[in-house]
Amino acid sequence: MSPTVVDDAVEAARVAKRWVRYVLPVMVEVDCDEDELTRVVTLPEEIREDRDDIGHFVIYDEKFVRRHSDEQPQMHAFCVAEPHWTHDSLRVGPPSNWPETIEWDEGFDLTETDDAYAEVNPYADPR
Repeated sequence: MSPTVVDDAVEAARVAKRWVRYVLPVMVEVDCDEDELTRVVTLPEEIREDRDDIGHFVIYDEKFVRRHSDEQPQMHAFCVAEPHWTHDSLRVGPPSNWPETIEWDEGFDLTETDDAYAEVNPYADPR
């Protein structure tokens, strides 16, 4: 393994921030007479962890490089990020442990991470 890959893996282990990916369904209302979208509603009560094609949780480091979900920093992030509701049997509204003061971004422009991500096989051992 090249020194750069080893240095990146060591740096990723030191960094304390991780991105845990979730799937959040949305409902889109369509006015069929006008052929336009009239409303988009998120369904946070149906949120779930995202998994890859072989069942591993999808977790990235702060440089958006995919990391193994069974290693300590990723498992810690996964446990902290897990959504909880005030009444788990009534999953209404956003999770109670996700701060409402945080602005929800509309999406990511990950084009700046494409080159860094392309150098790492997301299924390989990053060490």
